[in-house]
Amino acid sequence: MIRTTTIILLLLSVLLANSQENLKVKKIKFKGNTAFNNLKLKEQISLQGTSYFEEKILKKDPSFYSRSLYLSDIKRLKTFYQQEGYLDIHFLDPTIRITKKNKVILTFNIEEDEPIKVESVDYLIDSTKKISNELPRKGLRNIRLQSDLRADNIFRDEWCIHDQQLIVNQFNNIGYAFADADFQLMVDTVKSTTKVLWEVEKGNLTHFGKIQIIGNNRIKEKNIRKQLTFSEGDVWSKADIDLTQKRIFNLGMFRVSSVKTAPTEQQQDTIPIEIILKEAPKWTTRFGAGYGREDKFRVFGEVQYLGFLTNLGRINLSAKHSALEPYNFDLKFTQPAVLFPINSIIVNPYIQEQKEPGYSVKKNGFNFTFLQNLSDNFNSNINFFFEDVTNDTTNFYLSGIDELPESVYLKSGISIGFTYFNGEPKLNPISGHSLSLNIKTNGLYITHDMPFYKSILEYKRYWGLNYGLTLAFKSKIGMAKGTDGLNFIPSEERFYAGGAHSVRGWSRSNLGPKDESGNPIGGKSLLEGSFEARYNIAPKLIVATFIDLGNVWEPSFKYQLNDLRYASGLGIRYDTPIGPAGIDFARPIFDSEKQWQIHFNIGHPF
Repeated sequence: MIRTTTIILLLLSVLLANSQENLKVKKIKFKGNTAFNNLKLKEQISLQGTSYFEEKILKKDPSFYSRSLYLSDIKRLKTFYQQEGYLDIHFLDPTIRITKKNKVILTFNIEEDEPIKVESVDYLIDSTKKISNELPRKGLRNIRLQSDLRADNIFRDEWCIHDQQLIVNQFNNIGYAFADADFQLMVDTVKSTTKVLWEVEKGNLTHFGKIQIIGNNRIKEKNIRKQLTFSEGDVWSKADIDLTQKRIFNLGMFRVSSVKTAPTEQQQDTIPIEIILKEAPKWTTRFGAGYGREDKFRVFGEVQYLGFLTNLGRINLSAKHSALEPYNFDLKFTQPAVLFPINSIIVNPYIQEQKEPGYSVKKNGFNFTFLQNLSDNFNSNINFFFEDVTNDTTNFYLSGIDELPESVYLKSGISIGFTYFNGEPKLNPISGHSLSLNIKTNGLYITHDMPFYKSILEYKRYWGLNYGLTLAFKSKIGMAKGTDGLNFIPSEERFYAGGAHSVRGWSRSNLGPKDESGNPIGGKSLLEGSFEARYNIAPKLIVATFIDLGNVWEPSFKYQLNDLRYASGLGIRYDTPIGPAGIDFARPIFDSEKQWQIHFNIGHPF
């Protein structure tokens, strides 16, 4: 009797399994997974659910369930878990439900055990030596700060590969071009821990050999050699090679800049270097047009000429038009590597008209700017400016002053700026932070009209909380003050809030003080902040939810936290090679103002 019952159950299970074969998969679910979310696990498998909308509208090909595909996906998931440190992972029989329309809802049932964690990490150099005796303090610090495999961290294959390259690079940077690193694991299955022993073979100490530059026709070789951070006979260093390649490319004269070593399979004491270049054309042009909610129809054109006046000089002539800038003609001469390899001097005359909600001005002038890269992530600039301004603003605002200033005036002064940014990737950061400071003075040197100073401090932070989920934060504070006792700041130098890159529940410049007609007049104190959650619902499609806050106050040094205005909204963006492009919908909250605002963006708002 028992034998007969068993046979019947086996036959029923076979018939049930066969009945599920070649049915469309409607939905994939996971049960028991705590280490990774459903989206991350779905990326590892071939079976995918498809909705009616995806099939009929998006024309997505459906997946058909089969036992062989399911077992193949189980192997993929096991491999993924093991690479992430979960060596003991089990999959129970799946739950399969057939809908009324004969579609499969498949649930993967998972039993996750404890991951393998790193108990300790040690290093052995050339079988007998300690790493502290072989690497300088800077190299040891880089390994300590950047290594992912450290005590109490989960052992992951990806982190192991990262640390392997990190260790090799530290030895490459002190002359060991043929260094190699491997590891031994001592796993304790009872405690779910492992000890990691890195075994490094340094190889021979190597030096830079003959340096050959190939591909420069117009650019003099001496100008290229000024960018080199090494000379023939110096101790070989990968860091010097990478920095040299970046410096040469930043001259702006080359489409391709590649610094290559030519080591053979046999270890050598001296390695020749080839610098392979491809020069950019002398003349280039760029044109473009678009439409934005704030600047309406916009068009621009630019012509660049390389080798102007000097071998490395370049000149750019650009013209722009939009509702916010009816015209902007800009001539810019750039001379790189003037005093140091990674600096530039820029001379920039211009003619411009601006029509903002709070003011309308015409101005012509020039900037003389000195740019200095202090590191890969840290830049600085000093700018001397001179402007001749015609102010057509009808709501010119002067608090406590009876007589209006002249509508035509001169401005001159110095601005100093610093920017630090280490976000990665640069156009759509998921980690890192940014800090920028700009200080500007007017009326201290050539002219004495409307003397003032102003400063803006801005901080941004990005946290990748989970796969496809990033939390972004921005804070910004601005201050301006007149220095002639009148405390007057011209309208184009005042602070304004509201718009696509400010508090998004208000239209451009529409948040803050207004005149009797309701026109924005700006202020001398600014405070803004934003919190934004960005989630990839598809490989290139991003949905964002955000809360913005901020305001502008007329007096200097006045920041009233109880007078902040708030807005929230939703954004949809598509990732492109030049950054995310999309649209944000926002409206004020905790406020009598309830009107929705629509903002178009190229790039994230921050």
